[in-house]
Amino acid sequence: MNPTNKFQIKKFVVGYIQTNMYLIINNKKGVIIDPGFIDVEADALIKEIKSECQGIPAVLLTHGHYDHISGCAIIKQQFNSKIYCHKLEEDKINDSEKSGAGLFPSGNNPIFGIDDYLHDGKKIELIGLTLKIIHTPGHTCGGISILLGNVLFSGDTIFKSSIGKADLYDSSYDDEISSIKNKILTLPLETIIYPGHGPETTVKDEKKYFNI
Repeated sequence: MNPTNKFQIKKFVVGYIQTNMYLIINNKKGVIIDPGFIDVEADALIKEIKSECQGIPAVLLTHGHYDHISGCAIIKQQFNSKIYCHKLEEDKINDSEKSGAGLFPSGNNPIFGIDDYLHDGKKIELIGLTLKIIHTPGHTCGGISILLGNVLFSGDTIFKSSIGKADLYDSSYDDEISSIKNKILTLPLETIIYPGHGPETTVKDEKKYFNI
């Protein structure tokens, strides 16, 4: 699927459990969403990113689980990027047990700082684009989705014909269903959903799946 806007989206499937890392490219600059790559993938990814972009001014995190943040320190070091997330995710970023890092071979979170916080309704101007933040709690309490034109980056809130796990630290199944039905599936039918794992989908298709 390709959005109708002029910006480009590149998807990289990375890490131990095939996390979708996204690179948004506009005006020869990039924004990364959820750099969940691991050390052995870093050199090749950095080389490709540098071939596509003259800089990465920002990294946006949909939530603080290890498989979505594991490459943050490397990106920040390579590009001097600012890292953004919802304030309610900071406890996971600073605590390897809460982030689930212990479930993976590395066992520990990367060490990096958060430069700014995102909240529901916030509009952030980056690389000539306006991205709108939608707080979508459920998979985590501070989980967000990121709306860019007719594209939604949903993190692990919703997947194609599925939802994210809701039995983890600070998860809530009720909140997740509410976020999906009241915040995501109320978007225009043609909205393309780029999830944290698996293939793209659309609001139209997911409304059919959820029988809405």
